[in-house]
Amino acid sequence: MRALGLQSSFFTVVVCCAAACVVPGRAAAEEASPFLKFYCAECHGGATPDGGLSVEDLRFDAADPASFAKWVRLFDRVRKQEMPPKDQPQPTAAEREAYLKQLETKLHAASLERQLREGRVLVRRLNRNEYQNTLHDLLGITTDLKSLLPDDNTVAGFDNISTGLETSAVHLVRYQAAADKALAEALPVGPILNEAHRWTGRQFLDSRPKPNREGTAPFVRFEGDTLVLCALLYKHGSVTTRAAPIDGRYRIRASVRAVNNEGKPIPVLIGKISSDRFAHERLEHILSIQDAPAGKARVVEVEADLPRGEQIYIEGQGLTFFNDLKKKLDGKPVGDAYAGPGLAVDWIEMEGPLDAGVGYRRLFDALPQVPSRYLADTLAGKPVDGSWKKWPYPGEYSKYPLTPVSRDPQADAARLMRAFLPRAFRRPVSDATAEYFIQVCTDQLAQGEIFGDAMIAGYKAALCSPRFLMLVEKPGALDDFALASRLSYFLWSSQPDDELLAIAARGELRKPDVLKTQTERLLNDRKAERFVANFTGQWLELRKIHDMKPDAMYVEYDEKLAWSMPEETRSFFKEVLRHDLPTSSFLHSDWLMLNERIAKHYGIPNIDGMDFRKVALPKDSHRGGIVTQAGILKLTTNATYTSPVKRGAWILERILGLPPSPPPPNVAAIEPDIRGAVTIREQLALHKSVASCAACHVQIDPPGFALENFDVVGGWRDRYRSKEGGGSNQYVALVNYPERKVWLAKPVEASGETAAGESFRDIDAYKQLLLRDPDQLTRNLAEKLLIYGTGAVLQFSDREAVEQIVAEARAQKHGFRSLIHAVVRSRVFQTK
Repeated sequence: MRALGLQSSFFTVVVCCAAACVVPGRAAAEEASPFLKFYCAECHGGATPDGGLSVEDLRFDAADPASFAKWVRLFDRVRKQEMPPKDQPQPTAAEREAYLKQLETKLHAASLERQLREGRVLVRRLNRNEYQNTLHDLLGITTDLKSLLPDDNTVAGFDNISTGLETSAVHLVRYQAAADKALAEALPVGPILNEAHRWTGRQFLDSRPKPNREGTAPFVRFEGDTLVLCALLYKHGSVTTRAAPIDGRYRIRASVRAVNNEGKPIPVLIGKISSDRFAHERLEHILSIQDAPAGKARVVEVEADLPRGEQIYIEGQGLTFFNDLKKKLDGKPVGDAYAGPGLAVDWIEMEGPLDAGVGYRRLFDALPQVPSRYLADTLAGKPVDGSWKKWPYPGEYSKYPLTPVSRDPQADAARLMRAFLPRAFRRPVSDATAEYFIQVCTDQLAQGEIFGDAMIAGYKAALCSPRFLMLVEKPGALDDFALASRLSYFLWSSQPDDELLAIAARGELRKPDVLKTQTERLLNDRKAERFVANFTGQWLELRKIHDMKPDAMYVEYDEKLAWSMPEETRSFFKEVLRHDLPTSSFLHSDWLMLNERIAKHYGIPNIDGMDFRKVALPKDSHRGGIVTQAGILKLTTNATYTSPVKRGAWILERILGLPPSPPPPNVAAIEPDIRGAVTIREQLALHKSVASCAACHVQIDPPGFALENFDVVGGWRDRYRSKEGGGSNQYVALVNYPERKVWLAKPVEASGETAAGESFRDIDAYKQLLLRDPDQLTRNLAEKLLIYGTGAVLQFSDREAVEQIVAEARAQKHGFRSLIHAVVRSRVFQTK
């Protein structure tokens, strides 16, 4: 590159004149730009320009996405001072700032003009998760629907982005099958009642087969009607509910307490007896683990979607199987009452289905139902009797499913469809739209179909309509109904409820105080658990946490730890959200949400039980935030070894919002020496000697090496672990697991230097460097929330809105809950 003596004042005048002559959206030559000519043309000019980018031929054409993207990349490279390269003459700060201001003005104006004309979010269909949640909430059902649909593509880290949600012929066929399944579940074959069944501990055991009860004393005994279990009797604990009579959502409660356990609680696992053989590997059989305290009983409770025939079991964790306990005692006398630890169960209760009848009422209101055989006999003029009215007691007609009947099918079809469509389509419908779907029903009636089947045909057509499957918005500001849907799919991954739609119908949702109140209501609702699961599952990649099981050399890894890992992170996320704690908490905090198993893993004493609770960290702890949580550290590694490159890239992309460029082609990946003879730092030093790799590794490696003190399962280490006889002859006990020994190899090196040249010795020092810029941590989360909340990647003109959101959050001490409110108030969230 050439360095020409251009005075800053003259440069500024030329730049401003050039900016004034450019009309957004029109191709314009950049030859008049002194900045590009004097600082870039040397390398990016001539017959063979570097990187294939020639500034001599570059034209500003906002209508051409490829051209516009080049200009955005150029802007970002200059802003980050990556261009011109460090080894080339540099512009003055004033020159750089003037050029960036001029180019930013052009890019912002062109991007915003296009948004106002076309909108920033394409028409987007519901993804699999949103589709299932919407039908569950609409029809009061729980059946699995998303497994019927093809997988969704991921764009910018999320699976709800419009550009990745294509619709194929396969989708259309699968939507029909899913609609059939959903409507079938919503229609009861017989009377459905929300019933609660309770058994005392004694009633439960007395109901079990005799072989399950004989010879179990004194390890199983009664205290009045309370069942005391000092041993596990069979595979799924000792207490199971009845099988779910139909698919539905059920509430399971049990009164439990710990006995003879030195004043400590006994964790109670509440799980499903699932027919899915992979559910256990994915820990999907575990619904919850809650503590049974010593002394006073506690009612543990969980709600779960159960398929027909599935049962729930509760199990006292840490108790021994009956036969193993007998062998352990080896005939030693134990007396009439075994004095070992036990779980006392006063009673267990199962209630449900909780949404009984919701689906039928949504589809058929209060129309009566009769057995299908009764209706057929009546229509055929055959003699009938009233035995079906004794349902569900035995009778000829009780063998047949119920079907709705109408005295005026034409009128009821119109009435029911007009009531259903606004709820299904999430907004009022025109008379023409309503008449179309009513006609589907009346055509079926004209062809001789019974009323119930004719209505199902109309409902199926509606549920396969683009108005149901798609979120369609007009360019410009969202109307109240579109805003209601955007808000509910953001925080609930589902449709607006009746209250939100009613507010939209009154035209009040856009009022700031109303919108704030509704955002708070949605965040406080049980359905906001979907936001916690979906957002953390994708932003932090928690969905992938059980994709790989650690190598056998990580002997401390067990099911309790595996279950606790993602629960710790979700509990931490909820605590930050609930109390509006600063976004910097995700990077570092002086507290964590811990249970006994995670606390043992971290070497933190005096935490009993599996309930998560907020715990202040010791001053010398290396934990705090999410980046040093075991689950995050596990999912950012491979099964056998840690990777500073993988972890570093994860920190840059997920926490800092500064994603690295993809690696160049034909560069081999690092394969660590699992014997421990050569450290990853030694291998990466060779890797970085490749010029094409060095520019990115100077960004990626620092956070990756800062985390090297954490092993594959997130435990602290000073030395690498190896296979037996590997990098050393040291066979030592683990600090937090003195009962277990491992082979150790070379010492860990966690020090490094940032791209800015600042040194750090370990993760604690590295965190402090990052905490100096809380705005960037907030900016990253604002961008992630906007992408997830709107279903579209950010465009150049959105950057201005992001900075406004960051400023609002800064005024609220960077509170995470405040940040969500700022996102919802933003122009980007409230426009197409």
